[in-house]
Amino acid sequence: MSKSQPKLFRNILAAAFTLVCFCSNAQKDNTYTDPAPPVRYDTTAGVAGQFSLGMRNTISAFTDAKSIGMGAGGEFRIRLGRQLNTEWFADYISTDIQGLGYRRDAHIGWSVLFYLSKNPLTLGKVTAYVLAGHCFDYTKVYSDWPGIAPGERWSSAVQGGFGIHYNITRNFDISLLSQYMMHLGTDINSNIVIDEASGQQYLNITKESGLSLEGHLLTTISLNYMLGNLWGRK
Repeated sequence: MSKSQPKLFRNILAAAFTLVCFCSNAQKDNTYTDPAPPVRYDTTAGVAGQFSLGMRNTISAFTDAKSIGMGAGGEFRIRLGRQLNTEWFADYISTDIQGLGYRRDAHIGWSVLFYLSKNPLTLGKVTAYVLAGHCFDYTKVYSDWPGIAPGERWSSAVQGGFGIHYNITRNFDISLLSQYMMHLGTDINSNIVIDEASGQQYLNITKESGLSLEGHLLTTISLNYMLGNLWGRK
C-alpha cells in the first residue's frame, strides 16, 4: 500500500461519516407529523343580530276527542346574545276528529329561547334550550252532523317547553321542540255522543262563555337557514 492510500482511505471515511450525519439530520427535520385537528366552526362569534328564516311542521296532541292534528308554517329567528335567541312563528294546524268533524287552528306568536350550553350552535353538536312565549290564535271546530253549528273563537295563549338544535353547516340547522300551549279564552267543547234515534255517533259542539284554560301539546320540527346579521358583525 502506498503512502497516499491511507490518507485517501481516511478522507473517504470522513466524507462518508459527514454524508451519513447530513442525511440523518435532513430526515429528522423532514419527518412528517400529523396536522393539528381542525377546529370546529362555532357560530357564537358575533352572534348578536343573527337573522334566520325557516319552515316548520307541527303535530298537535291532547286536543278534541284524543285526536292528533298536523300542520305547517314558517318562522324566523333574531338572536340577541350568546345564549339568548328569539323565534317568531306562524302555523296552521288541521285535526280530523275521529271522522266525525274537524278542527282548524291558526297560531301567530313568539318565544324566547335560552340555550343551556355556554357555547351553543357549534357545528356538529346538539344544543339544548328551554323556551317560553306568547301567541294569538284562531280556532274553529266543525261537526259533520246536520244541525250542529260550528264553534269558533279568537284567543291568546302562553307556551313553554324544551327543544334542541343541530347545526348541519355553518348557516343551516335542524330543530326539534316540544311545548305545551295553554289557551286563555272562551272554551269550545267538542265531544262524541250517540244519537238515540239512529244509534249513530256524532260530534257535538258547545261554546262556554267566560275564561277557561285549554291546552294542547305541540311537537315541531323545523329547518332554518341563517341569512345574515341585522346588526353587528356582517
